[in-house]
Amino acid sequence: MGKLKRHSLYGQVITRGNMLKAWRAVKANRGAAGVDRQSIEEFEKNLEGELERLFQELKAKTYQPQPVRRVYIPKANGARRPLGIPAVRDRVVQQALRQVLEPVFEPLFLECSFGFRPKKSAHMALDRVSAHLEEGYRWVVDCDIKGYFDSIPQEKLIDAVAEEVADGTVLRLIRAFLQAGVLEEGSYSESEAGTPQGGVISPLLANIYLHKLDAEMTKRGHRLTRYADDCAPRRLEAT
Repeated sequence: MGKLKRHSLYGQVITRGNMLKAWRAVKANRGAAGVDRQSIEEFEKNLEGELERLFQELKAKTYQPQPVRRVYIPKANGARRPLGIPAVRDRVVQQALRQVLEPVFEPLFLECSFGFRPKKSAHMALDRVSAHLEEGYRWVVDCDIKGYFDSIPQEKLIDAVAEEVADGTVLRLIRAFLQAGVLEEGSYSESEAGTPQGGVISPLLANIYLHKLDAEMTKRGHRLTRYADDCAPRRLEAT
């Protein structure tokens, strides 16, 4: 008997109740406008009409996300971190999708994963590291995947989602977000790899892709603590 997958999720994504809940989450998170320059406040002025238009486009399967707007924020080491800011309407759809997919994948994620998960935090990750130190573990390998969000292989990511989700429309919607492209200073470029750091659904997708790493490292006996693309495995016996 084959693995049981989730079917018919798209209908859950596009219910008016789920879309309204998604809007409320997007509004609470605030954020800048996307390439269309429509702000949260402007979207809200015609909220009923905007949500209805999204609903109709999603129902007819004519919805197409806009390119993300590329901005940069400074890092502590002097470098700049690229962010891709989706339009408000696209953030609403991503959030609606996330609200349906998160309950599918959250039960599968391991306790060593702390980044961008409900009821998880960086402080909890630090507590886990401290607990390992108290157990006598002393050797730590600190890992950081360079440019992780921008380098995830998109087809392998979709394959990872497809291991649990058999709804082709949902998979096509994820692919549309991944391949929406980037607009930077008026110049458009295709997004052939990665998921935009700044996208609402990107943290969930990033965790889905690294779940196999968590499982393999745990299987090999490593005491792994991971926060998004930062991780610290321990292997030596306690002293």
